[in-house]
Amino acid sequence: MNFAFRNSARSTLARGALAFAFIAFSASMANARPFDEIMTEARAAFVAEDFAKAADLLDEAQIDRPYSLYLARNRILTRILTDRMDEAIAIAGDLAGRGLTLETPQNEAFDRMRAEPAFAPIAERMAQNALPMGKATLVFEDPADDLLPEALIREDGGRFLIGSVRTGAIAQSTRADGQRDVISAMGGVFDIEPGEEEIWAAVNNQITYSKAATEPPFAAIAVYNRKTGVMKREVRVTNGETLFGDLELSKNADAYVSDSITPRIMVLPHGAGKIEDFINDPRFVNLQGLALDETNGRLFVADYLAGLFVIDLKSKAVTRIANPTDAHLGGVDGLYLYKGDLIGVQNGTTPQRIIRIGLDKRGTTATSLTILQKALPEWNEPTHGFVDGDTFYYIATSNWPAYDDEGAHREGARREPLRIMSVDLN
Repeated sequence: MNFAFRNSARSTLARGALAFAFIAFSASMANARPFDEIMTEARAAFVAEDFAKAADLLDEAQIDRPYSLYLARNRILTRILTDRMDEAIAIAGDLAGRGLTLETPQNEAFDRMRAEPAFAPIAERMAQNALPMGKATLVFEDPADDLLPEALIREDGGRFLIGSVRTGAIAQSTRADGQRDVISAMGGVFDIEPGEEEIWAAVNNQITYSKAATEPPFAAIAVYNRKTGVMKREVRVTNGETLFGDLELSKNADAYVSDSITPRIMVLPHGAGKIEDFINDPRFVNLQGLALDETNGRLFVADYLAGLFVIDLKSKAVTRIANPTDAHLGGVDGLYLYKGDLIGVQNGTTPQRIIRIGLDKRGTTATSLTILQKALPEWNEPTHGFVDGDTFYYIATSNWPAYDDEGAHREGARREPLRIMSVDLN
């Protein structure tokens, strides 16, 4: 059988990548050796049809990336190919029990599993998992379907500011007046945060940004006058190995950003002219959302494949959030703080979900996971949002799946009008 392995690290465009944790691991076991080294051996074992060895290597790789469904799916496959169907079905059953589904290709191996009587209740559970759940509350809709919106905040008077990865515009939107561009960035806008008199933005002139080829790639933190839209300053990282996915702004104007490529957390200290490394941790794989908890001096971080972390801002200690309930904590893009819990936009799962993650008082253990909404037909890949009181507002139709890795429209891909939706958190 010819089977191709792919790197499981989620590129910014590969929003459909999935994640899942199937095996327990300790901090001492993690990162025992480089992931790429393990996967090179796994590929070689698969080519040599040594599927038992490939299974062991994939188990080892899952320790490094506990929420990678790419790895989990191939672990299932190696069990099928080594006549360990009960183990394959058990892994799939764990996935179903966590509210997810399993996308498998139509081939002889997976067909064998699907034909097993023991798999039937799992298939039924997955079918139920795929059904929509939650009230679809539409707040705002605009006909524009080519913005690739990624950033969202709400201003006084019910106005929304929406940042476009595609055009680099930050538009002001209202029900009555529709959209009008108020800020023009020098790259795609991946996140925005309000300051007292400014708008701060995480900007990248890469991938789907329409003018990405006009100058060398950079990632930047840009600051704009809130009233006039004029750029006050812009600080860039130009090494070509940086892409800012999320931005958090402290009360004293320290700006924290997640770098999805390197990966690392960086910071632009108040008044500084250079963006600095803040945290590099070998457990980071593909960083996404940030949630700043200034009251307790900590920063929560979402990693698509490694799960959730919390960083002590003073000591810079990084703690992986424990998961004793065995919930699915991977695939989280947008991450937000609410009454000591975390709200996550989980667009790296099937089905996609809006979730609330209960935390203990220390913020180091996930005590519960509640699905607030999932698989709504009005969605086309939800991304970022914000919490306002007891309501979470979010971009419901980013349309990321409509673009390829070069930023071109996929022929025939569905694009939906821009929709801002909400969910009650109380």
